[in-house]
Amino acid sequence: MTEGDLRRVMDGLAQVMDSQDWARLADCFHADALLEYPQSGERFHGIENIRAQFENYPDLEPGSSKLQEVIGEATQYALTRSYTVIAVEGTGSHGTAIIRVRYPDGTWWYAINIYELRDGLIARSRTYFAPDFDAPDWRAPFREAP
Repeated sequence: MTEGDLRRVMDGLAQVMDSQDWARLADCFHADALLEYPQSGERFHGIENIRAQFENYPDLEPGSSKLQEVIGEATQYALTRSYTVIAVEGTGSHGTAIIRVRYPDGTWWYAINIYELRDGLIARSRTYFAPDFDAPDWRAPFREAP
């Protein structure tokens, strides 16, 4: 796998998420892919189950996230109205995507996606979720201004 393969898959997934054209998930995920959410203990095996969990996601709207940056062996930049991949790093068939997502309740979260490709498609993806939070005042003297 090359940096181009990692970028192609993430760009394709971003387009699918943005358009919510769930039938095109097969352009990104292997037929027997495994999608895992370790924090909730959920596992979705096979493209049909992966597609169904996206199709039935309550109040999921197009444009709720943006593809901002894709990083592989060299820094590359991209922008789309869907997933915000802040960084993608990896070698061979493994990559990590940091995704910025606006939830239906209006809060912003990060999704960290650790994935493996097989035959140019996502074969395994583990996604971790974390909400934004305010920085504590006690760290103010030590941090840089944004």
